[in-house]
Amino acid sequence: MVSHVNSAGGLVTAVAPVIIQGNGIWVGCAGGLVTAVAPVIIQGNGIWNPHCGVEVEQSEYEKLVNPLIHFENPDEPIPESDPNDRTPTAGLKSNRVMSVHIDPKIFDSYYNGCCNGTFWPLFHSMPDRAMFCAEHWRAYAQVNQEFADKTIKALQILAQEEPADSGTPLVWIHDYHLMLAANTIRNIADEQNLKFKLGFFLHIPFPPWDIFRLFPWSDEILQGMLGCDMVGFHIEDYCLNFVDCCQRRLGCRVDRKNLLVEHGGRTVRIRPLPIAIPYERFVQLAQAAPRVIDTKQKIVLGVDRLDYTKGLVHRLKAFETLLEKHPEHLEKVTLLQIAVPSRTDVKEYQDLKEEMDQLVGRINGRFTTPNWSPIRYIYGCISQDELASFYRDAAVALVTPLRDGMNLVAKEFVACQINEPPGVLIVSPFAGAGEQMHEALICNPYEIDAAAEVIHRALTMPEDERTLRMNYLRKREKVHDVNYWMRSFLKGMGTLITEDGDDVLPTTMQPVTLEDFDEYLSKYIGTTNKLALLLDYDGTLAPIAPHPDMAVLPEETKRTLQKLANLPDVHISIISGRNVHNVMEMVGIEGLTYAGKFLIKI
Repeated sequence: MVSHVNSAGGLVTAVAPVIIQGNGIWVGCAGGLVTAVAPVIIQGNGIWNPHCGVEVEQSEYEKLVNPLIHFENPDEPIPESDPNDRTPTAGLKSNRVMSVHIDPKIFDSYYNGCCNGTFWPLFHSMPDRAMFCAEHWRAYAQVNQEFADKTIKALQILAQEEPADSGTPLVWIHDYHLMLAANTIRNIADEQNLKFKLGFFLHIPFPPWDIFRLFPWSDEILQGMLGCDMVGFHIEDYCLNFVDCCQRRLGCRVDRKNLLVEHGGRTVRIRPLPIAIPYERFVQLAQAAPRVIDTKQKIVLGVDRLDYTKGLVHRLKAFETLLEKHPEHLEKVTLLQIAVPSRTDVKEYQDLKEEMDQLVGRINGRFTTPNWSPIRYIYGCISQDELASFYRDAAVALVTPLRDGMNLVAKEFVACQINEPPGVLIVSPFAGAGEQMHEALICNPYEIDAAAEVIHRALTMPEDERTLRMNYLRKREKVHDVNYWMRSFLKGMGTLITEDGDDVLPTTMQPVTLEDFDEYLSKYIGTTNKLALLLDYDGTLAPIAPHPDMAVLPEETKRTLQKLANLPDVHISIISGRNVHNVMEMVGIEGLTYAGKFLIKI
């Protein structure tokens, strides 16, 4: 997303805004992110630089990607919107959507290899399912470079279109498909003296250090994300995981209390910003949707993509245990599980589908009576009207993933609960929703027996308690809808810029005192230890600058180096690709070892 912070936003995102129809006219895509972002881009005359969505089946995925990521003809024009289109993207002009040309083989290695084969399982704390392949990583870096180049072009267009006092352009990058792009955008934009601010939002979990460190190129990922001015995650736990990785992997100075990271002479703001849904839209869908469930049984509802992170096998086993331990629910409760097909050409997903089919068949075979089957299993896609009807009429919603960034099904269920008495929401503590929706019942999907008891409690909960819990949930989601999330991110970015367009540093970290420095240093030197420091100049001692002569050593850094150089047990070497005499002149401290082009000075 590329536009001016003070007026609007633009997008570099994992969500394509349009689908091309057979007649060559495009219509807007459904989805909360598109719904929230499109009006901002339209009002601010921003530019959308999109990438396809994560949770889209391949056949649908190609419909989304072809007009935006060109596999064959990069000059193919993007058509205008359907005149009858009433979606939020209807006013988005084709010249405000930039396409990206990517070779199909490179794209397959990038998307199916690195994104889905590595980052998806790794970031969901399932490293045993992740594959690490240098070829996939190179493809990932190449695609990120392509998007960075297009974003620079968008910044150049905005710079030409708008007067100098129109505000600072904002680039908002979305999701794990583009974690390297920010650093490249910053480096090129700085060289071209393009004014901008960079934001990033991750829509999946960020893993803890002991899992993230398994990725062979973890340094590059962190440095890429730290190219932004602000990085957003769903919940504070993910923020703290990221801050911890920056400190332990890159050695960054961090402030956990204020969620700040120092890197490359800049302070990066980290923020928890839980994503939400278009609440009123789902309320309207629930009000208009005809009744689909024609049964007297209570419905326990599950809506998920068929993915190993969703805990579907665990859920079926918990429901089976419920029927075993509480036979009073026999013929009175039905589990309606909707599983949307996903990555059907991948064996791992084919095996999961087969396991689900067998498990549903076994449980139904065990408990079915002439008038009732315990599980109704729908493998396929359903319309939003049907989905809203299921949400509205269900007695219980099971949102029990093994790991999930947020899981918007929980919020959609709450928005559609317009009937009295309302249903009960059950969420996993391993989803972002579990951290936010405190009035829901918490269910650990790994504890099958305990999960069965939570379902029993939900089915037998008194009406007054159900109403109280749901009222609180609905009030919160109504206020904190997707527009609130959007405004919160833009407000966070806007606070980094003054009305005159100048930079405003986020809450600055306290400077390191001499006492702090001595305490830290005492761990490494003493009566028996000696410390050798090998330091680069550009980007380490001095910030990266558009011209080498502008990369000046900060006075505070120089004083620290001088203090270290005076210690008998500390040996410092400055290593650079510069001419060695130039490095000595830029640092200006005697008694150090300097290594430059073709020469070392001891």
